[in-house]
Amino acid sequence: MTKNKLSWLGLCFLLLILPSSGCDLLFNTNQTRSGSGSGSGSGTTTQDQPAHGQVTYNILEKSPFNGQQLDSSFWSNLEAYCKAGPTHLIIADMELVPNQMSRSGFIGRANAQYYALSRTVAGAAWSPGDDGDLQFLKDHEGEIDAWWARYVQAIVQIMQKAPQTTAVIIVNDGLDRLGRSLGNGTYNQMSSVINRVSMGDTDPD
Repeated sequence: MTKNKLSWLGLCFLLLILPSSGCDLLFNTNQTRSGSGSGSGSGTTTQDQPAHGQVTYNILEKSPFNGQQLDSSFWSNLEAYCKAGPTHLIIADMELVPNQMSRSGFIGRANAQYYALSRTVAGAAWSPGDDGDLQFLKDHEGEIDAWWARYVQAIVQIMQKAPQTTAVIIVNDGLDRLGRSLGNGTYNQMSSVINRVSMGDTDPD
């Protein structure tokens, strides 16, 4: 019997006596190596963030939303960033609120968006009157409430996991922007980390 035939018979015998796990190991070594480091489910991982010193991070300058939902990649990266060093989050830059509302489908002129968001988050009753923009936003009041609540809860969860993280709720408030109502409603949703949250400068509503 030739040497090649003996080698082939030996391999067949080895496969017969190996448990299934051994066969998997024999034939899947390359696949295991190529797949190492990938995240479960999505196939992507959040890269480790380099350590950093004190940083102020304006969330609404970025893209935290995917429609009315949260962008999961953004929040994973932000969590890693906050864990990498002391981070001061700006929650509601009032200059940026209308654009984020429009991108999430809550369209209307800026003053109507400020009014609808602040009154909704504050839990205050409000009426659209004969204003078409306000009527559209009133029709989506429940969605606006849930949209902002998801946003705030994501911030709270990061602050719970990254104890060096602090936050200010309102910046760039101004006439008819109603930051005080929005700030009070947001503040009430952050009780578990409230010792690291400040209201910011607000104008009278």
